[in-house]
Amino acid sequence: MEKYEESEITRHNVLSLDVATKCGYHSTHGGGTWDFTESMRRNNNKQHKAFRETLMKFIQDNNIKVIVAEDVSCGRSPKEFMSTRKLSEFRGILFEICDTLNLPEPVFINLRTVKKWATGNGNASKSDMIDYCRSRWKIEPIDDNQADATHIFMYYVRKFNL
Repeated sequence: MEKYEESEITRHNVLSLDVATKCGYHSTHGGGTWDFTESMRRNNNKQHKAFRETLMKFIQDNNIKVIVAEDVSCGRSPKEFMSTRKLSEFRGILFEICDTLNLPEPVFINLRTVKKWATGNGNASKSDMIDYCRSRWKIEPIDDNQADATHIFMYYVRKFNL
């Protein structure tokens, strides 16, 4: 696969992600939340493989050329630290996927920027993001993960006039 020029990219080639164990996604080809929660059973912890395989298939099946994702932010509490570590693992896999498929590096967007753009409040709650997804885009998100991914997608395609 060859590298793509920006002029060749349309909104149909963009996939946005709210990367997490419950990974929100949005594109013109569909949206939702993929659940990569690990099983508590021994030898059934394959979330990184599932994340990679799911993304590879979606990207290849839908001619995705650009991936836009929520940037990883560091927290101070132990729970926030663990979440940051998990997001960093998935982020590394995302870079590897782009390398494998000869795609440009993922574009990472600060979620506060997207929240401010989508709702007028950089500290918008999960329920605010869901409500604005419904009212602004007329999309009924499954959860806050899909809502975030939808806003990230809309922010990116509007910013770059796709």
